[in-house]
Amino acid sequence: MTITEPASAKDAVAALCPSVAKDERIMLVGLLAETAARLQRTLGGWLESECGLPLAWYEVLVRIVRSPEGRLTMSEVADKTVYTSGGTTRLVDRIEEAGLLQRAKCPSDRRTVYVEITEAGAAALAAATEVHLSHIDAEVMVHLDEAERATLIDLLTRINEGPASCTA
Repeated sequence: MTITEPASAKDAVAALCPSVAKDERIMLVGLLAETAARLQRTLGGWLESECGLPLAWYEVLVRIVRSPEGRLTMSEVADKTVYTSGGTTRLVDRIEEAGLLQRAKCPSDRRTVYVEITEAGAAALAAATEVHLSHIDAEVMVHLDEAERATLIDLLTRINEGPASCTA
């Protein structure tokens, strides 16, 4: 009986690479992750350098403005963003300290705290949106025609299991 040496890590990787490289599921999720990371880095960098508004702040302000009541509970903010409840609290604290939003108590449930945009927040959001849209046009829209954009919105909405919180 012969004992075979275990394959080296290099041999194991070489054997795995063809199946990994050709698996469309891995490719799809990888492309989605890479695209999202690149857009967040690029668009977020421009937004912060040109407007002084971090992308995470911008996204919270947009979610609040798009909400039916023009306000969200803290748990709704957490649900609509990629942050934990603790991360959302710290994020909202920083945005509130900058004067762009405010907390308001719910008159019927003292455990509920709403987050509302302030006048300064609305002004910052309006100015930042103009800049943000110009960069979105340059980074995303130039690569897709109207039908492709509509298809992409439909597909991403489906993957996100329903209407995205960022749709109008």
